[in-house]
Amino acid sequence: MHALLGDDAPRDDEVRAAFGRAARAALAGLLAAPALLGAASAAGHPLRAAVDPAFWVSAAAGFAGAGWLAARRLGLGPRPTLALAAVFVAAGLIVAPAFRGLQGLTGRESMLAVAAATLPAFAAAFVLAGAVGGRVIGIARVGPRSLLTCGAGGLLGGACAMLPFAWAWLRIDLPGESLIVMGLAVVGFLGCLIAPFHIAGMALDRARHQGDLARP
Repeated sequence: MHALLGDDAPRDDEVRAAFGRAARAALAGLLAAPALLGAASAAGHPLRAAVDPAFWVSAAAGFAGAGWLAARRLGLGPRPTLALAAVFVAAGLIVAPAFRGLQGLTGRESMLAVAAATLPAFAAAFVLAGAVGGRVIGIARVGPRSLLTCGAGGLLGGACAMLPFAWAWLRIDLPGESLIVMGLAVVGFLGCLIAPFHIAGMALDRARHQGDLARP
């Protein structure tokens, strides 16, 4: 049906679709530096001094690219595109340290402490993306309900990111545990950004639709 209507036909899920595409770039930003540095280390060229700057540059570039992709999908002009990229970078700089802090945990750490360091950061990042990003997109009012939805999406993303740690914390010994851990790592990595980006986009679509209905 969408193909028959054409690419310019209005869609109720336009922001969600744009944010869903943006999530891919943000994920790539979190993965690129560790993957490249791991490959260099495996090849016999460890670059320990580059680990920190490479991670931050990669994460910032990934979230900036996410903002650019979302703006392009939404047909925004150059200045709103730059503004949305900046909003996404700010959100990424909140998420990235929380995500990185989960790497290398053994499961012996306090669940409460890990959750306190992870979940609020993810929630705050996507509340920011919803509140400021919505204004950049042109939504006149992003209400409390929409912001709460964005925050809930961030909490879900943080919970996904914690999956490997939560499994280690439970200390369950099962056959094929390495495959379970690998699967949880993949699901946790993908879900930590895909879920909150989609939920935030859905919340903004609803806010925009309600604003359209309120116009005389």
